Amino acid sequence: MLTNQIRTLILIFSILILFVATSNSLALDSNRVSFQQQNKKSKYFSFSFGMGISYCDNKSLVDFAELQIPNYNTVPQTERFSNFSTGLEFFGGVERQISKNVSLKADYSYFLKSVNIPWFPNYDYSYFSHQPFLTVYYIIPQEYSFIKFGAGAGYIISELRVKEYSLEKSYTSGGLGLKLEGILNAQISKNVAGYFSTFITKSFQSDLKDENNTVLNNLNNQKVNLSSFGLGLRIGLEVFIF
Repeated sequence: MLTNQIRTLILIFSILILFVATSNSLALDSNRVSFQQQNKKSKYFSFSFGMGISYCDNKSLVDFAELQIPNYNTVPQTERFSNFSTGLEFFGGVERQISKNVSLKADYSYFLKSVNIPWFPNYDYSYFSHQPFLTVYYIIPQEYSFIKFGAGAGYIISELRVKEYSLEKSYTSGGLGLKLEGILNAQISKNVAGYFSTFITKSFQSDLKDENNTVLNNLNNQKVNLSSFGLGLRIGLEVFIF
């Protein structure tokens, strides 16, 4: 699991370096129509898409998993669950520039994360989240790029799948999500830019329930939820229509 996450990080940063190198070459192309020139004539409408990783905590879920696994206390300290671990997401968004320095974006991401350890391969606790957000950005226009800082909110819907040997059960929950994001759009062609961002998220999700509306409790009779705090990176493409 850790090896796969490291490989994903290396891939993302390799693509990031490639995009930045490509965008830097734009300054040498005198025939290129810059974003700044196009933006003087009209405000933009854009579509963005890509993938990202988020390093986030799930203390309630980790506490549940630790109590579920028999003889968990025999696992070496360095191999045990960590409150913070990495999840993967795929995202897409639509953005409209309202004024020179303000835009509004609706975006959606599909986030997935698994809590497990090699010592007990028959125990897996994975969840999947639908995360729609509405975000307001402050834009700093550059000749061949846009720099944006935004704050947004949305309603997150999650499903937890508990797999223990042949037993599998599903639980759902939902709740408020908040996000702060910084974006660099580095121009690649007349209407296409790379999308590179860092973000901070905080979610407040309700207690997990099964299809019969029964709340999931851990063995200490504490309710389980998927509320989390996270830091993340995104990389992708953004298409601008001026």
